[in-house]
Amino acid sequence: MPGHDLLAGLGSNQAGAAGFEGKFIKIKAGAVSGDNGESGFGRGALGVDTTNGKLYINTGTFGSATWIVVGTQS
Repeated sequence: MPGHDLLAGLGSNQAGAAGFEGKFIKIKAGAVSGDNGESGFGRGALGVDTTNGKLYINTGTFGSATWIVVGTQS
């Protein structure tokens, strides 16, 4: 499977995939943390801020995401 198909698949719902629900990855220009409270991304989902080069992880739930920056990125 070509890489771009795999990445697109990770942005789709992953229901039933090893207990994970929702989408696994979110890619957007700007801080992903501005989207706290949104639904559709399971706990452990990754968010990529393409403007500032930061990585986030959802520590919330499928119903209400809490996007936390990973590490001490500045």
